[in-house]
Amino acid sequence: MGQEGSPRSTGQEKRREQVLAAAMLLGAEGGYDAVQMRGVADRSGVALGTIYRYFSSKDDLLIAGLAGWIRRTRMRLEKEEVHCASPHARLTVLLAGVARSTEASPMLMQALVRAYGSTSPASGPHKLDVETEQQALIVTAIGDSYPSSSEIARVFGHVWHSASTRWVTGLAPNGSLEAEFCNAIDLLVPATSAG
Repeated sequence: MGQEGSPRSTGQEKRREQVLAAAMLLGAEGGYDAVQMRGVADRSGVALGTIYRYFSSKDDLLIAGLAGWIRRTRMRLEKEEVHCASPHARLTVLLAGVARSTEASPMLMQALVRAYGSTSPASGPHKLDVETEQQALIVTAIGDSYPSSSEIARVFGHVWHSASTRWVTGLAPNGSLEAEFCNAIDLLVPATSAG
């Protein structure tokens, strides 16, 4: 089991990031089945035993990668100045970017969504990281002073997961994520709302 709760040195953090980057590359190249711990070790240049100190399983590793992907996506989108007058408009612009980023990486998203479905208790902390990052994106867009912003963010996380799962499993076509996100935004953060 990993040592996620303990402080890491700069070297440990660098190795952990190398491992995550390697797993994400393998997932992007071949989906879930392409991410094997031995392959991650080879690609990252980090010993297999060291990887298992950070991550208890492939699912644990990929879920941590998903949290990082959402964090990087949020940070990139936040840097792009979104000058919209309303929380509805800001959220629509930001989540359209998330939908495009998601659909641009189908193999990687298939791997990440499949891993997120893991029932292993060891993956719990990373799943909480995913939820935290999703909520941060939503609250940042609509503003923490918006009524019930944290509850809206939590519900939107469920929509995000469901829509992503439908898309990666082929139940929904390309382009459907943005439409699903827009429908949820219209229901949860009406365009006529104050904010």
